[in-house]
Amino acid sequence: MDDVMNAKRVIGSLFLASLCTGLASTDEPRIVRLLAPVETIEEVQPKDQEKQPGKDKDKKPPEKKLSDQPDTDIFTQAPAPIREALGFNPQMLGDKYGKFAFSTVTFVGTQTLTTTTTTQQIVSPGGPPITTTQTTTTSVSQSRNVLIPVPGQGAFKVAENASPIPVDRFFFTYNFFNDIRSVMNGQNLPITSTQTATTQRNIRGTQITTTTTSTATIPGTPSFVDLHREVIGFEKTFLDGNASIELRIPVSQQLSSLDEFRSQHLNDITIIGKYAFLFNRDTGDVLSGGLAITAPTGGGIETIDGTVNSTLLQPWIGYVLNLDRFYVHAFHSVVLPTDNRDVSLFFNDFGIGYWTYLGSPDRAIRFVVPTFEAHITTPLSNREAGAPITVPDVVVLTAGMHVGMFRNSILTIGVGAPISGPRVYGMEAYVQYNRRF
Repeated sequence: MDDVMNAKRVIGSLFLASLCTGLASTDEPRIVRLLAPVETIEEVQPKDQEKQPGKDKDKKPPEKKLSDQPDTDIFTQAPAPIREALGFNPQMLGDKYGKFAFSTVTFVGTQTLTTTTTTQQIVSPGGPPITTTQTTTTSVSQSRNVLIPVPGQGAFKVAENASPIPVDRFFFTYNFFNDIRSVMNGQNLPITSTQTATTQRNIRGTQITTTTTSTATIPGTPSFVDLHREVIGFEKTFLDGNASIELRIPVSQQLSSLDEFRSQHLNDITIIGKYAFLFNRDTGDVLSGGLAITAPTGGGIETIDGTVNSTLLQPWIGYVLNLDRFYVHAFHSVVLPTDNRDVSLFFNDFGIGYWTYLGSPDRAIRFVVPTFEAHITTPLSNREAGAPITVPDVVVLTAGMHVGMFRNSILTIGVGAPISGPRVYGMEAYVQYNRRF
């Protein structure tokens, strides 16, 4: 009996020992905490790490989830996930192509009439001549046919503050064009004409000589014309983000020393339809196209051939190609006016950007992207001298910086200048703001 009891005690002791050993070796920390106080665990863990230094080295780090924040703000991968997070690529800056109307302008100048009278005795005894001069100035006017800059059609060029990618956004654009120049050589020079007449008569031994000089000066076109232009608008997507409709409402203030060159009014409103025929949302590459319609809401253009008030139809295609940190985007469009007195145009716009910095979404500066663009304008009609409306061949280079702010805004600044002759303006400055919704 005692042997049986002793055997039971031994078996029970072995069972309890094996049970305690199994509980102590389990991987569940909850059970460990049940068997040992917290302070014991905290004391044991460092000791275990010291005893097994190679265990952590062999242990693989956990894989990062897509939602995890990057370890650094400077990205080293292709920017496709960046664009996915931002929702849209930075837009193109654009340029001014230089449109002029051949119009009749009346210039008001001055006419100066100078009369010189010389009186001299011609009988003995003769004396020295006596000379008197009288000058009068009056106003005089003259009409001339000159080229006047046309701001009224506004920001109808599809590449201005736009991306080939459809996006939901509100936007504002400000452009300043300095020293807009005429493409007609010499029209800014004043016209000066001088006429001289001399009469002579004798009265009782006195000779009277009268010389009359008339000088008329008609001023040329203003020495400067500056243009301020503001555009507000929005773009709204549909068809699961593959298409969009855009509205642009521009206003402008053209400044000059001559009334005929000054203007301040609402420009033509433009509506742009966009559809992405090919859209790779993993890489951000896109091929899109559409039609821009510019309605003559800003009034007509006064020319020597009457008032031109045409609607502009602008079919276009555009694309974005991403190459690691670089991206290339472009627009190609043809402008077809409904009035053949207006000029048809061919636009080719190219841009390249480089993602230099990317911050986390909660930062004030989300990204920084410098950009460089080339814009080529080719007139397809009205190339002859004296056309009612004319546009010269123009090549413009622009450079700027896109700064992403928080999750949904882009602030862009830039400058541009034509490099081909004749230079239709001196310099252009840009400020653009885009806010996604």
